[in-house]
Amino acid sequence: MKRVVTALLLGASLCGTAIGQVEPPKGQPSRGGSAGVGIGIQVDLRSLVSGVAALLGRATSDTVSNVVAGQVVAVWAEDEVALAPEEVARAMQARVLADHPLSSLGLRLVLFAVDEEDADKLLAQARQSFPQISFARNSYVDTLQTEHTAASPGAAGRQYAHELVRATAVQRLPQPVRIGVIDGAPDANAPLDAASFDLQRFTDTGQSPHASAIACELACRPETGFPGLARGAELVWAAILSPHQNGHERSDLVTLARALDGLVKRRAEVILTSLGTPPNPVLTRVLDRVLPKVRAFVAAAGNGGPNGAVPLPAAHPGVIAVAAVDAAAQPWPQGSRGQAILVAAPGVDLWLPVGGGRYFTGTSYAAPFAAAWIAQRLARSQSADAAALCATAQDLPPAGRDDATGCGLLRWSP
Repeated sequence: MKRVVTALLLGASLCGTAIGQVEPPKGQPSRGGSAGVGIGIQVDLRSLVSGVAALLGRATSDTVSNVVAGQVVAVWAEDEVALAPEEVARAMQARVLADHPLSSLGLRLVLFAVDEEDADKLLAQARQSFPQISFARNSYVDTLQTEHTAASPGAAGRQYAHELVRATAVQRLPQPVRIGVIDGAPDANAPLDAASFDLQRFTDTGQSPHASAIACELACRPETGFPGLARGAELVWAAILSPHQNGHERSDLVTLARALDGLVKRRAEVILTSLGTPPNPVLTRVLDRVLPKVRAFVAAAGNGGPNGAVPLPAAHPGVIAVAAVDAAAQPWPQGSRGQAILVAAPGVDLWLPVGGGRYFTGTSYAAPFAAAWIAQRLARSQSADAAALCATAQDLPPAGRDDATGCGLLRWSP
């Protein structure tokens, strides 16, 4: 008990500004709307939980905020393992919640319900009993964005992205390329110039501003103020996000895996996702099956800051991980760093004609630049792999490859 109390006190100190004055820093408006100065305690519970978890020797990726309580996921190759889900469930004292054949990948994905208090122990036992099966806690999948801010109603905001990457004369694709997108459901009335738009819903959800922004980056009509970078593409969309009790849109590992299988089944040539989840063996195994079946896989590199790990899918070998830079081609301070990052693209205060015009920030909005670059090159029968992307990129300081921007700033070269 003494250790827990000490951890709580130290955890609070690790929160930086978690305890202190309610008054905002100089130059920033008060969120409370009062002109007076209030003294009190402001606690960032998420930072506190992470700090305490670290002090207690528990990885933050296993905290309640990142896993779905009482759920374990398993995946195995159907041509290698002749087991019924119920057999696995009995051995790990679990109950089958869902059984999903991933037919285009030759895999079977099963979701089990377990006692949350014994989840980690049962997971370890399952891995030992069934070494040919990949197991993981069912984890949440999150958008890789920060809050977006409104621009002046009806006014096209400050534009820098096209010029920064030298895409000032973006042409419509000379022939369609099938881009598979995993996100939320975009605005059905968005002014898109796509050869086709095929939406498959994996969850019941309404319109997603995050998804609408991604769709606009790919295919918005020029008259909107942001010419889409892959107009004329065949957009094959998998909507997996839904509102969560934390106030944000989220999905989970099981739904993401099903969406990946669905995009392969629908013959996507390029897969794009601006979502992320902590590394786990289940998604790793699914991605191993997906990558050989598509021309390219692009993912946002994450918003974990300089010490934050690149999430999956971006961290997986063979996936093109895209970091974000601002109008001055400076790395976004909140972007994750790591060897997995291949290239950087605009993703800070990016104006898009969504919701009357808004500024969006996050690696979420950098990734579509790379997906569109690849689609433009494929439509012209040009090399569009990671080596070609690096060969055309502009090196950013420090010289050579680095963990913040990879090979450098994406340069438009179709």
